[in-house]
Amino acid sequence: MRLFSLLSVLSLVPAAGLAAAPSGRPIVAVIDSGVARTSELAPLLVAEYDVGTGTPREAFAPRYDHGTMVATILAREANHDVGIVSFRIDDEAGCPEGAAPPCQANAGPIERAIREATRLKVDAINISLTLSDDPGILDAIRDAGARGITVVLAAGNDGLDHPKNLGLARAAFPYAVLVGAVDRAGTVWSGTNRPDANPAGYHYAWQWGVNVPTTAANGTATMATGTSFATPIETARLLAARRQTTAALTPDTAG
Repeated sequence: MRLFSLLSVLSLVPAAGLAAAPSGRPIVAVIDSGVARTSELAPLLVAEYDVGTGTPREAFAPRYDHGTMVATILAREANHDVGIVSFRIDDEAGCPEGAAPPCQANAGPIERAIREATRLKVDAINISLTLSDDPGILDAIRDAGARGITVVLAAGNDGLDHPKNLGLARAAFPYAVLVGAVDRAGTVWSGTNRPDANPAGYHYAWQWGVNVPTTAANGTATMATGTSFATPIETARLLAARRQTTAALTPDTAG
């Protein structure tokens, strides 16, 4: 059985909550283990969908810290000017022995999360997990890119000389980017999967991903290392760049 590291039934917060997002604030789908309603994130959380299980679970009450840590980094890098839609994909059974939580052994929930995020017309999809090139997931990612949605993917933490999620990045090219991790000095982290020697048909970016300050699901401060935590920094950068481009192209009608 394939294991999709990280990543149902609509959660307690309906999709209609998207209408409540402040005008002009970009919306990001965080496909992960779920996001806690910490004091910092509460004003930014728009909705949560639990696609990881057929059993309804309490919204914004994740079993694992990972999604909250990713969302907190995104919020800070975006100066808290972002709306977050959480897609909780972790299996209710938890992780098998030796696997890093959260875990999902089925491609279906991940595909559904991507498709629902696309249907909601979010501005970006942040995926801090390593996925198989499952045909359904590939098709969902391709559709998101075809609709102009930015897809930001972790490159993986295996220390390889090539990235994971490569098929997905190519499927959504040019709207997708893979993200590797460096430290604050710009030194490549030993655990990051690097780009190919001659990258073709995909984008790759380096971002800070070593000892990044963030917050656990219980609200306590913690540090995070890995491409998962470099990914939301790139998501925030791309959103800011899009805003600048849009502003530059918008005619000044004042006066």
